[in-house]
Amino acid sequence: MGWGILISVIIITGYAIKRLLTTAWEGQVFSLRNFLLLTVTYAVLLTGFATVFTILTFEGVHVMVAEEAPQSFWSLFSTSIYFSAMMLFSVGNGEIVPVGWGRWISILATYLGHALPVTVVWTLMFNRNGKNSKDIF
Repeated sequence: MGWGILISVIIITGYAIKRLLTTAWEGQVFSLRNFLLLTVTYAVLLTGFATVFTILTFEGVHVMVAEEAPQSFWSLFSTSIYFSAMMLFSVGNGEIVPVGWGRWISILATYLGHALPVTVVWTLMFNRNGKNSKDIF
């Protein structure tokens, strides 16, 4: 069952990224709609990667080492959420360290966490409905 959930999470996360990258950005660059779209995409990525780490841990795949070993499902999931946030929003590992396949998953999370905002800004600046970049604001 865990592997089925894992595949579903990967598909949903991929769809969220595709949706973000193919959305036509309307209105002003700094709009509530654009902010919410980016926020929802990051929320999906955050919970998606946390779910991947949690399921792999429950399936016996050693993907991360924490200073304090989680005692329950919710403890493990909250640790995974924190670890995913560290990978998406920063570049450092703190008290949780990826191991084995977790290193590759962390590389992907770090890449997406840093590449998506750049891609969004680039899209807004240069491909905004054929308008000049001076019309952004």
